[in-house]
Amino acid sequence: MDRWQSHQKIARIMSAARAQVFRMATGEQDWKDYFDHHLYAPQGAEFKLSLFPLPARLINQTPWSKAFKGQPELLPRQRYLDLCREGRRFAFIDGIRRRWKPKVVICLGERHADDFVQAFALAQARATDHVLQPADQPKTLRVLERDGTTWIICPPLAGAAGMMSDVLLDAMGRYITRWLRPDDFPGYSAAADEPGARPS
Repeated sequence: MDRWQSHQKIARIMSAARAQVFRMATGEQDWKDYFDHHLYAPQGAEFKLSLFPLPARLINQTPWSKAFKGQPELLPRQRYLDLCREGRRFAFIDGIRRRWKPKVVICLGERHADDFVQAFALAQARATDHVLQPADQPKTLRVLERDGTTWIICPPLAGAAGMMSDVLLDAMGRYITRWLRPDDFPGYSAAADEPGARPS
């Protein structure tokens, strides 16, 4: 998992959120500790799931048609995308959301905004825009609310138009804390940050 920078960036967002919730100062090592000890942990604060579980870019740049040769449901790639949308994948994802009732769902990649709306049945959700501008790189977040959950559709974590800077990632972490409380970080307390203490 540590090969993928997106997980490191998610850890940075979550460590900034945790620091804000517990009113703690943050250091450069905080996201690394979060990555090593808390990210996607059992009973943890976050869970990652993809609308389309197969990677868009395959290992070693293998063409999609070659990687899935002999699998007619996956060829062409559009058939696979339609299968996720119209089959049970999107319904499965929304079923998880209804069961677990997360306070916040962060949707990475605004180019899939319509897919997020379809997957979570957000067509009638209350929607607003929020501009995240901690420095000189404003990023627009689409914020939707329904049934006690808030969805934030934001730029991807990579690419020229993405959430590339540490400043933006930290600001994103602070922004989501308006929906979070200390008990949203199970197994962690402010006391755990004291010298010699470890999160339980």
